[in-house]
Amino acid sequence: MKYGSRLQIVCLACVAVLFGAHRALGWELSHEEYHAAHLNELINLEEGPKNLLLPFNRTRIPGSEGSRDVQRFIIEHFNTTLAGEWAVETQPFEENGYRFNNLVMTLQNNASEFLVLAAHYDTKIVPTGMVGAIDSAASCAALLYTAQFLTHIARHERANQYSKLDVDPVITGSTLGVKIVFFDGEEAIEEWGPEDSIYGARRLAAQWLADGTMARVRLLLLMDLLGSGEEEPMVPSYYANSHQDYQLLNRIEDDLLFARDDGSTAQSPLAAEVARQRKLLDPTDYRFVGLGYSVVGDDHTPFLAAGVPVLHAIPLPFPSTWHTVQDDFQHLDAAETRHWTLLVCEFVVQSLRFRAQ
Repeated sequence: MKYGSRLQIVCLACVAVLFGAHRALGWELSHEEYHAAHLNELINLEEGPKNLLLPFNRTRIPGSEGSRDVQRFIIEHFNTTLAGEWAVETQPFEENGYRFNNLVMTLQNNASEFLVLAAHYDTKIVPTGMVGAIDSAASCAALLYTAQFLTHIARHERANQYSKLDVDPVITGSTLGVKIVFFDGEEAIEEWGPEDSIYGARRLAAQWLADGTMARVRLLLLMDLLGSGEEEPMVPSYYANSHQDYQLLNRIEDDLLFARDDGSTAQSPLAAEVARQRKLLDPTDYRFVGLGYSVVGDDHTPFLAAGVPVLHAIPLPFPSTWHTVQDDFQHLDAAETRHWTLLVCEFVVQSLRFRAQ
């Protein structure tokens, strides 16, 4: 991605947001027992048979063996671990002398609209050996976990369809489906420019415009450069037409970080870990909301140009390890990666629940 220097500082005196049903209440994390049982096991920096993060600890240059291995890992996760729940689509193509392959996974293929979650899985050619821990292995692992979490919910709802569920069905009762996209070729081959960057995003956007899928995308949540563990920077809101979604994500984070504690019950280990995390979103930063254009070049730009609302989860300025060999797993914060994973999982559940209602 590229950070543009053309900035205008926009002060918004007031941004009115109607939350309606878009809110999480206190420490009422959806399916908390699932996260308590699986989150630490699946998102960590220790070797294990179910680890979703460490398989990305390698270079993933388009067309390389490392790229193909990671593609196989992602596809196997959906075809085997999550078998029968997600439609798996690959989009191989060649451009600029390289072979690329987008991976698109869909839950509720017949939905009228889709919430799209996305990250890129490729790494830069230079510097040699860069494994892209924040760029964007952490985001890809978070999406794999999110898919597994949503699969758990879907199976739970179907298994209990003839009995009374403790909550209204979220996935089977919603008209909003979920697509998870793993973009290839976000990084430039030589030098960032309109023809040498976001290869996969440009190709998928063209396909979705041609086949009508683009008109069914309610929101694109793009994750990038997450998990650095650095105190600064934070993630601001970038666009007016997705600001309400940003406010929902921020409300979820506040509810998790500042959970109610009346002393009546012991704090769970999961709640304790979340409470130790720093705040990642900055709802007071309105610099970019009213600009009407992108200040960061990334995979979202062709979708934004097509009129899709974009929630861009990327810190600005970029973390200090960006595009260096120090962007490795020794500099990756697993706890912060888990924090982002929880935020995305709850954001999806709240969005689906709102549509189901």
